[in-house]
Amino acid sequence: MCKLTGQYKCRGVDPAALQGTGARQAAFFDVDRTLIRGDSQELEARFFMKQYNPSMNYYLTMMLTMASIQLNRLGWLSLIRQNEIYLRSYRGRTRGELNKLGAALFDEVIRRDFLDGALDILEQHRRRGDLIVLVSATTRHLLLPFESFIEPDYIFCTDLEFDNSGRCTGKALDGICGQEKKEAVVRAFARENHIDLSSSHAYSDHHSDIPFLSSVGHPAVINPTGQMSGYARKMGWPVHRFH
Repeated sequence: MCKLTGQYKCRGVDPAALQGTGARQAAFFDVDRTLIRGDSQELEARFFMKQYNPSMNYYLTMMLTMASIQLNRLGWLSLIRQNEIYLRSYRGRTRGELNKLGAALFDEVIRRDFLDGALDILEQHRRRGDLIVLVSATTRHLLLPFESFIEPDYIFCTDLEFDNSGRCTGKALDGICGQEKKEAVVRAFARENHIDLSSSHAYSDHHSDIPFLSSVGHPAVINPTGQMSGYARKMGWPVHRFH
């Protein structure tokens, strides 16, 4: 069985309660540039440099990171490699420091960065009774504030590795929740919770999420990259553009 990377329940949904009730549907959502306009890592980097007057070494690390984000958007650098580069910036920080940073970023930046159209789609699925599941390569501390804001039923994300002193090593624990791993997480979640993937939905913006989107019967893209837009047209997937 695939390990469910970064899983935590947000609204008290008991998987045992689903047993014997027949298959349910879920709506799986990527986060960056799908539910929010920007990239959470880039937003965090800019926020940290503006608010905390970091060292020159950190500033240079962030310049490299933001360059890697753009290379990834162009398809010249893999999502996994982009995230590996970014995670180095967390080295030496405690979980408490990161959670505090994530909360401040959400309150001052991300809260105003949600795409209303994407949230409308999410709420339509909630009213239908679908489970709302976020699946993102984003790190846990950046997604914790989403729990109270949009109340997803489950979140799967990237967990950071911490050493014995409680400081981040700059690496992911059990790997980054991206590309093929997102698909594996969705399929494992569906098996364990009696989810009918053929009648479920998934949403993302990025071409690296084609395996993730292809795991459900109703994939759709939101504000897609050029590669994703072309693939969606070829496959006949719905394309949503929100501003």
